[in-house]
Amino acid sequence: MKAVQFDDVGRTFTCEPGSSPATPGVLWWWVTVSGESHRYAAFRVQPTDTPASLKPRILAYYAQLLADRARPAITRPTWGQRKPVAEPGGTSSTG
Repeated sequence: MKAVQFDDVGRTFTCEPGSSPATPGVLWWWVTVSGESHRYAAFRVQPTDTPASLKPRILAYYAQLLADRARPAITRPTWGQRKPVAEPGGTSSTG
């Protein structure tokens, strides 16, 4: 199977198998969504993939992507922003 394209909720989803520089020799389903500027390697290509089996997986992947985007960002302090650790005896270490 070369590519799959379908429309859902006013968006066009185009899925093409291709390799990734990070995982040479492994084919991924690259998903492009109309209105998005990026393409996503959603999941690996399986020999049993069909257009009918891909559509729900792609829609679930995209729904999770939108949910992750809507979630507030978690900010963690960098090493330079860490609070000094209190040493036994009540003094704090600096350095």
